[in-house]
Amino acid sequence: MKCLIIAAGQGTRLKKKGEVKPLVSLLGVPLIERVIRSAIEGGATEFYVVTGYQEMLITNFLKPLEERLQISLTLIHNDEWQAENGLSVLKARDRINDQFLLLMADHLFDPDIIRSLRGHPLNEGDVLLAVDTDTQNSLVDMEDVTKVHIQNGKILNIGKTIDEFNGFDTGCFLCTTAIFEAIEEAQNIHHDTTLSGAIRVLGERQHAKAVPTQKFWIDVDDDQAFGKAERYLMNLLKGKIHDGPISRLLNRPVSIRCSKILVNFNFTPNQISIFSFLLSLFAAAFFAMGEYRYLAFGGIMAQLASIIDGCDGEVARFKYLSSNYGGWFDAVLDRYADAFLLFGLTWHVYSTNLSSLVVVIGFMAMIGSFMVSYTADKHDNLMKNKIHNGLRIGRDINVFLLFLAAISNQPYLGLMVIAVLMNVETIRRIIVCRNEQ
Repeated sequence: MKCLIIAAGQGTRLKKKGEVKPLVSLLGVPLIERVIRSAIEGGATEFYVVTGYQEMLITNFLKPLEERLQISLTLIHNDEWQAENGLSVLKARDRINDQFLLLMADHLFDPDIIRSLRGHPLNEGDVLLAVDTDTQNSLVDMEDVTKVHIQNGKILNIGKTIDEFNGFDTGCFLCTTAIFEAIEEAQNIHHDTTLSGAIRVLGERQHAKAVPTQKFWIDVDDDQAFGKAERYLMNLLKGKIHDGPISRLLNRPVSIRCSKILVNFNFTPNQISIFSFLLSLFAAAFFAMGEYRYLAFGGIMAQLASIIDGCDGEVARFKYLSSNYGGWFDAVLDRYADAFLLFGLTWHVYSTNLSSLVVVIGFMAMIGSFMVSYTADKHDNLMKNKIHNGLRIGRDINVFLLFLAAISNQPYLGLMVIAVLMNVETIRRIIVCRNEQ
């Protein structure tokens, strides 16, 4: 599937964020890269990008990206980049002779929109446009959006100033080469070089079809839209189904704000995982020092490590750096961190209460913590349709209990609660998983 991306304009309304609009970074990733990655996820394999303003800067970014993503990418220059977007599409006429996706470099979208377009029949001479039928969409700028009037799957009218409409142009098209003739006709007859003008020409012949959608999309055209897009992407990570209550209510809201800052640096997710682990080591060392002030400081540091532990996955998702190894590496470090934290707290209690029972309780707390983590994947997979109905016991609760025990100067009680809670949860999971088989 070929994909044509228009990236020729200057984009002056977003100039505060960057000189070249397609290269403006949103949560650590340029807009045009986000568009390309979404198109790949939707099924595109061969890309054509029309450049214009600051062509060399875009070229210098896209060439390494082509190699990094292992895609075919052809650059097409538009020396009339100050004109309307239809002329940018027309520049690809000699390069594309088959059906193709047409996207905008500043329109972010859910890949399901592309899948939906590709799932509809495309007859000779037709052009499909994904039309957002949610006329109350809060991500839409009503003053600037291109409005669409559709009926029975056909586009009757399109434009920014039309009075009657029931949808919005998402900027996602599936085209036949008829789009090129339509642009020329709109230019020659109506002196209109916009894509909307070409769609109106096709609509008069009933060749402009609408594919309704209510999936995410946004035209990142100014600072306000940029903020909306940023908030939307950040909110996607809130309230994940596998988050425990502490992660959902406390850790995640803080870690996401930290990740928003971290994406602007070259920190890798694995480096963030290591930093979180080191914080846990220091926390364990403070636990073992004996005095309350060290105990309390260690508890605060342990909770901070738990918050930072969420940043590695968030940065990985924001910057498309997720990997199976990264997830496994983070899990390994978490197990080591839990062991050190519980050992440090056990040492603290034992140094003031030389009882073998303290050692037993500390050992049971460690075993329970490990087993809750070990059984999590199996349990979550079996209970994925029911897990949201109950309280999920996990590492976030474990560390938070350590934090509460430390700052309240009740380390012995904290160890006992962790030992009982984590082992009871493990036994409960064993019973639940057996009944689900």
